[in-house]
Amino acid sequence: MLLSSQHDLEYLYSFYLKFVAETLLYFRNFAFYISLWIVGYLLVCCLVYRRYARRLPTRTRGSLRAKRVLIVIAHPDDECMFFGPTIFRLCEQGADVYLLCLSNGNYEGKGNIRRLELWSACEELGLPDRNICLINDTRLQDDPKAQWPVPVIAKLIQHELEKLDVDTLVTFDRGGVSSHVNHSAVFYAVAYMFVEKLMPKKCTVYTLDSVNILRKYLGFLDLPLSFVLSSKRYFLRWTESRRVIRAMKRHKSQMVWFRYLYVAFSRYMIINTLRRISLADIELELEVDD
Repeated sequence: MLLSSQHDLEYLYSFYLKFVAETLLYFRNFAFYISLWIVGYLLVCCLVYRRYARRLPTRTRGSLRAKRVLIVIAHPDDECMFFGPTIFRLCEQGADVYLLCLSNGNYEGKGNIRRLELWSACEELGLPDRNICLINDTRLQDDPKAQWPVPVIAKLIQHELEKLDVDTLVTFDRGGVSSHVNHSAVFYAVAYMFVEKLMPKKCTVYTLDSVNILRKYLGFLDLPLSFVLSSKRYFLRWTESRRVIRAMKRHKSQMVWFRYLYVAFSRYMIINTLRRISLADIELELEVDD
């Protein structure tokens, strides 16, 4: 009886050692293959950066072939936080770039300060003062709980498009990048213009892609995915991205600790991917909402 019990213990001990050894081997192999994937992906990122960011002429990098562009944003600092690469590159390519900001960002009672910061940031991006229009309408106040009236926004955008004879409009998509309801309201205003046939026929409309939170904070590591998933993109060299960062830092009232993390890690400081939309796209988006 004693011998049998001792034999069972030896068997269990042997089984335990074998199980631990196989488990450690599995995790070691898993870590090795994961490391290979990570190193491989980093090499791909470097290759994409070297091939497209350094060698191709500026005018061929994701160009919209636009001459007169209107960027529509919801608040001061949106132009840097989200549209910086697009604005910077379009200005560099010689396009006439105009900015329509639909509020003065008065959520914390800093509307007057943020207005001045907007002009300062746009100067850093290369956008002339005369090309900036900021709206201060009581119906369009900076508030994540406020539902902006879509017809009001549509009328303001339509007025700017016709006044400036714009051929390209760029704004937020339905997700608004950060899911801010004011951002999304701009998209729904553009959708309203399509449905009501208020959009000028010669105006091409692009929306800025909202991406999941992982891609959002990959920084330059999102380059391969951006090239695979989008045909229209603007991205910046390291030296150029620092200029967008400097522009963002002109919004001193907004530079709290988590914004420094955003500036350091967000892909939107380096990469913008855009999607051309039409009435058919709008109708599909609205069906999904329903």
